[in-house]
Amino acid sequence: MSLLLSIRDLSIEAGSARLVDGLSLDVAAHERVGLIGESGSGKSITGLAVAGLLPRGLSAGGSVRLAGKEVVGAPERVLDGLRGRAVAIVFQEPLTALDPLMRVGRQVALPLARRAKRDRASLSRRALDGAVEDLLAEVALPEPRRIARSYPHELSGGQRQRVAIAMALACRPDLLIADEPTTALDVTTQGEVLALLNRLVAERGMALLFIGHDLAVVSQAVDRLVVLQRGIVTETGPTAEVLGAPRHPYTQSLVAAARRFDAALGWPA
Repeated sequence: MSLLLSIRDLSIEAGSARLVDGLSLDVAAHERVGLIGESGSGKSITGLAVAGLLPRGLSAGGSVRLAGKEVVGAPERVLDGLRGRAVAIVFQEPLTALDPLMRVGRQVALPLARRAKRDRASLSRRALDGAVEDLLAEVALPEPRRIARSYPHELSGGQRQRVAIAMALACRPDLLIADEPTTALDVTTQGEVLALLNRLVAERGMALLFIGHDLAVVSQAVDRLVVLQRGIVTETGPTAEVLGAPRHPYTQSLVAAARRFDAALGWPA
């Protein structure tokens, strides 16, 4: 399979502190990969580095090749051409990811209009409104016309996350990065959003990089795991193998903690 994402010896630093150290990771077309680790392990900033979205104060070294183009050190015009088409991100908290002062329909319309411009397609206002409603329906939002006219605060957490997913899908990316997309949701809504992501990734033929710390959640979404501890990859392999027979002590501790948590809740092992 052809590689959509190839990371080699990635380092991310904040001043003298190294947050990610020597990370290498590949994601092939149609592949579903999980990046897991505890809070502060460097997962989310790795996802930002892939899209060239590292905040000021952080610097990256090494190589991140996305759709055949180098991201590290690339000018904004190159990065802008990759975002949406090659990669899109669904963030952890949609209430902060969405503009609170803009109706969600308009927020979904912006990347749809961007895609139309990219494809040199003519899109009338009526056609754009219809495309927004179609996309909201695709992410299983009820009454898409009403949702489109709503502000983010008027929607539930699960509905806001579905809007965020719709925005990420608008430009039809080859790689979807889901950065802990269910953490802020209740258990029932978590399951619904996971099922939605799995369906959309399969139907659209996208690759998926799923970032998270909850092994039970991540394992439902990916075929292969990469374990990150304090910015260093400690273990990689098929999901069943890594969780069923972890080799590294850190991975063993994560799996053991997850099993203790499930046992405390009375869930089957």
